Amino acid sequence: MAQEAAIWFQMTFLLLIAVLSHFLIIRIGQPLVIGEIIIGIIIGPSVVGTLFGIKLIDPAMISVFAQLGAIVLLFLIGLEANLSRIYTKRNAAIALGGVLVPWGAGYLVAIIMLPGATVAQGIFIGATLVATSVSVTASVLLELRMIDHDVGCAILGAAVVDDILGMIVLGIAGGFASGGIDAGHILYLVVAAAVFIAAAVFVGTRVFCRIIAKAEEEGKARGIKHTGFMLAFALALSYAYIAEVIGISAIVGAFVAGAVFSSFPIRREFQQGTEYLSVILVPVFFISLGALFDVSGLSTLLLFALVLTAVAALTKVVGCGLPARAFGMSRHESLAVGLGMVPRLEVALIIALYGLQKGIIGQDLYSVVIFMGVATALFTPTFFKWALKGVPRSRTGEKIEG
Repeated sequence: MAQEAAIWFQMTFLLLIAVLSHFLIIRIGQPLVIGEIIIGIIIGPSVVGTLFGIKLIDPAMISVFAQLGAIVLLFLIGLEANLSRIYTKRNAAIALGGVLVPWGAGYLVAIIMLPGATVAQGIFIGATLVATSVSVTASVLLELRMIDHDVGCAILGAAVVDDILGMIVLGIAGGFASGGIDAGHILYLVVAAAVFIAAAVFVGTRVFCRIIAKAEEEGKARGIKHTGFMLAFALALSYAYIAEVIGISAIVGAFVAGAVFSSFPIRREFQQGTEYLSVILVPVFFISLGALFDVSGLSTLLLFALVLTAVAALTKVVGCGLPARAFGMSRHESLAVGLGMVPRLEVALIIALYGLQKGIIGQDLYSVVIFMGVATALFTPTFFKWALKGVPRSRTGEKIEG
């Protein structure tokens, strides 16, 4: 009973400070996600915990709400997406460049800068630089109403492929750390991811859309509201579950579920329902990510953490921006794509936690990865928004303001 009471208190507290952070961050003209992450850092162990010895928030206690916030956000992003513009050769090339360049650079930096670093640790540190946190960039795209822009489609499509490749990289790193690479497991990840996405889109558009449309029609005839939305969100949760079970991120499943309904006749109703959920759950997700960071773990590796963060940013800009430019995107669009792929949070933290639990890295390197993820998430929205100023918002050539 006491634990349940604490959960509701912490949720109340998080929502109140989220509202306050929104007013504050809007006054200085920054994306809302920045305020939420900063607030999370302040109320976590790095500031309040260190200065006053007080534990205001327990991320483990609200982890389910935080994970649900990520799923809601990616489902909403999927609803805004255009499948035919996301899964293209260009986006695959952007994703591949955004995997190989950071992975190789991260390995070299770890081997050079960490005394006694093993090959397995170098491979693993490189793996933490692979996966993009599409949640952060997508929040900015939503705020600027550019999800369906060519830049938005390139980033979202590449980020989904990027996350899948990230899980494959994790399989390679984990196999190497345990004494050898399990080629069968890597092949399984590739095939499972491809089959899941193809089957989820095909069955979703051909079967589930018809079922949900019929249920919505029957519900309205009987005075029952939002039947279609309830079933659609249930599908999002089921896709997230399947994606997690087969070894790729749950947020990929949620995104695919949203994309299934991107051309659905009542998509707008689904968007409205998801937006109401996101108002409650998405701030909890971002604040909890900030609260996970503990500055005390960086005492001996601060220089390495700073260098790794710089490498994480530059390698995504180069690795993703150059393929985007090669496939015909303008200089401003290519830069925006590269910057939009810089944030590392959810999947990077999942990879770091896996390494900590398996004994591949220690608490100090775990804190370094957390620092890198939070830092890239914090500074990227500002630079990303700046880069988008030079990108036409539409075919009419309208520019981004602010």
